[in-house]
Amino acid sequence: MRSTHIQLAKTLTFMGALPFAGAVVAQLQGMAHYHTGYLALTYGAVIISFLGGIHWGLFLGNAQYTRLNLLVSSNLLALVAWATLFFVVPVTQYLVQIAAFIALWLIDRKLVAEGIIERWFYRLRSQVTTIVVLCLGIMLVLQF
Repeated sequence: MRSTHIQLAKTLTFMGALPFAGAVVAQLQGMAHYHTGYLALTYGAVIISFLGGIHWGLFLGNAQYTRLNLLVSSNLLALVAWATLFFVVPVTQYLVQIAAFIALWLIDRKLVAEGIIERWFYRLRSQVTTIVVLCLGIMLVLQF
């Protein structure tokens, strides 16, 4: 992959974390009336599904090289993320989405070890997953 593509991927990935950070800032500014928590969780469900889509593509191109069935794991995580939008207790919503982001990161960890994804991509995913998990964790704490 050309360095310009890698830089674009990095920029877009970090930009993808902005709605999570924005939700935290809005919540801290007392803008809860904008339903910042729900907006963050809805975006979280979208991003979990998006990452699952990356896994679909990886599996379709590398099924013979990986022991993971990424079709199953990505679908299950997307369904779990969608289901969080119907949970009544916000604490559960945040905890389950945090767990889904960590599960996706752990799958990526396995994929980099198997040589399916590039190290630079795994480092990028590690950095942004940390940001997202921290933001969701802060939103969780701010619920109290």
